[in-house]
Amino acid sequence: MELIRTGFTILLLFIALAYARAPAGPWDKFNYAPKSKTVYPSAIHSQHGEVQNAQKLVGNAGVANLAGKGSWVALDFGIEVGGLISLTFPTTTSTSAISLSFTESPTFIRPSASDDSSYPSANTTYDGVLRLSAPLPVNWTQPSATLRGGFRFLTIVSDSDQPVSVAGVQCAISFMPHVDDLRAYNGYFYAYDPVFHDPDFLTKGVSPRIRVEMLADGIEVWYAGAYTVQTNTVPLNTGRKVPFAPAGSKGFNNVFDVQSLTIITLERLGE
Repeated sequence: MELIRTGFTILLLFIALAYARAPAGPWDKFNYAPKSKTVYPSAIHSQHGEVQNAQKLVGNAGVANLAGKGSWVALDFGIEVGGLISLTFPTTTSTSAISLSFTESPTFIRPSASDDSSYPSANTTYDGVLRLSAPLPVNWTQPSATLRGGFRFLTIVSDSDQPVSVAGVQCAISFMPHVDDLRAYNGYFYAYDPVFHDPDFLTKGVSPRIRVEMLADGIEVWYAGAYTVQTNTVPLNTGRKVPFAPAGSKGFNNVFDVQSLTIITLERLGE
């Protein structure tokens, strides 16, 4: 009986350890997962037209102003994110209007269209933009039916000749809905290669410069893969189905017909 109790105690200890958070260490700096499920732009990628104080949109630092139809600012969240956007409009007119476009790659930053996250049309404009018509509310949160999914860059475009002020740009992450702390991994990985030009490449992920070379060799890297799995673990009421929603509708038009979390392969780690 004593042996049985001892074995049971060891088993419980093993289970407790298996579900404990990984210890802190030098590997933590390679963890791509954000510290909060509410994330803010980390940089301004580019802007065009009459845009004032665009930098204030970084980290929710203040108010930016767009004046003139076609003026826009492209925000960089610094990493692949996905979820619902919220904005505030401290100052508007009765005809102020904006649109939002989303993309994973800076190649497709443009005021007139997002990259295609659903149907891959030849001109890459199937998703279109998300329009916010006049009159704009003081506070706005993206409707769940227009959930984009994965993106890194968000472009805010003035669709009116009248000025509009914008603040409080944020994204409420929708993936991994059952987890509060995205960085709380149960395990960790750490490898150092002193002869490679980037000695930490196996730990941190694939840098843009060596991505093609590594994918061709079939090399997997731990933290890039871990965060990619997280971005692909989505709520049951999100996703896309065939036939797709009409072009430009940005509707996800799907509820997965399963009773558990579903892992999809629609998103990838942004570069």
